[in-house]
Amino acid sequence: MVSKAVVEKAYAVLDLNRQIVGIKIVHSKEEFEQVQAKKLTYRLAYCVAVKHATKGMALKMTKEFSGCEGSTRALGLTPPTESFYNGQAGYALGLYKSPEIAASVAKQMRFCPSNTYGVIIKPLEQFEVDPDVVLMVGDSYQIMRIIQGYSYVYGMQPDFNMLGNQAVCMECTSYPLMTNKINVSLFCSGTRFLAKWLPTELAVGIPFEKFGKVIEGVRLTVNAVEMNERKQVIQAKLAKLGYDTSEIKLNYTYYLKLEQEKQRQRKEVN
Repeated sequence: MVSKAVVEKAYAVLDLNRQIVGIKIVHSKEEFEQVQAKKLTYRLAYCVAVKHATKGMALKMTKEFSGCEGSTRALGLTPPTESFYNGQAGYALGLYKSPEIAASVAKQMRFCPSNTYGVIIKPLEQFEVDPDVVLMVGDSYQIMRIIQGYSYVYGMQPDFNMLGNQAVCMECTSYPLMTNKINVSLFCSGTRFLAKWLPTELAVGIPFEKFGKVIEGVRLTVNAVEMNERKQVIQAKLAKLGYDTSEIKLNYTYYLKLEQEKQRQRKEVN
C-alpha cells in the first residue's frame, strides 16, 4: 500500500514542481477495470500520459489506445518484431550507424513480458495498491539528490541503462521494473517533442519497493549536502510533517567542512 507519509516526505525534501507518478502493469481486463482512473478512448503516447499524471491526472491505457510503437513494445502490450531485433527498424529511423549497432542496442533493452493487458499511470498518492515503478521528473539538481539518496542506502548503481531513446517507457519504466534497479533518463527527442518537457528536465525511474528507502536516504543526506536556503525550506516542511529536524545544521555541509580544513592548513603553512 502506498504510504501517504512517504509521498509527503518526498515532496518535502525534493521540492518537485511535478507530482510523483506511479506505474502499474496489469495482466487482466478484470484488474484493469477495477482501477480508479480515466480509461483512454483515444490514442495517446505513454510519455504524454505520464506528463498528464505529473499534473494530477489518473489514466489507464490498453494496447488499442497506446499511441507510440516504442512504448507499446517496451511495456509488453505487443511483442517486439523481427525487424526490431535484427536492427532494420532502428537503422531505418536514422538513430544508429548501422543495422548491427541497432541490433546490439535492441538486445540490451529490457522490456516487460508481452502479456500486458493495460498500464495504469497516475499520481503516486492516488494508488490504492502498490505500483511497480515510481517515476519522477525534475531538474538536474533534484535528480542528483534522488541518486544521492539511493547511494546513501544502496551504494553505487553501476548499471545505468541510458540510450537517449525510448526514455520514459524503457529507461524509466521497463528497465527499473525488470532489473529492480534505479535508472536515470535524459529524455529522448520523441518525448521532448510529444510531451514538451522543459529543456532542463530529466527523469528517474525507481522500483517501487526501493522508493521509500531512497526518499529516506534523501532526507538523511540533507545535513551533509544542502546549503542554508534549501535546509531552511526543508526543515519547515519536515517539521509540519512531524519530523525531528534538530540534526539539520545551518552553515554546515561536508564540502564546506573540507574547504574550511584546507583553508586552515594553508594558513598554517603560510
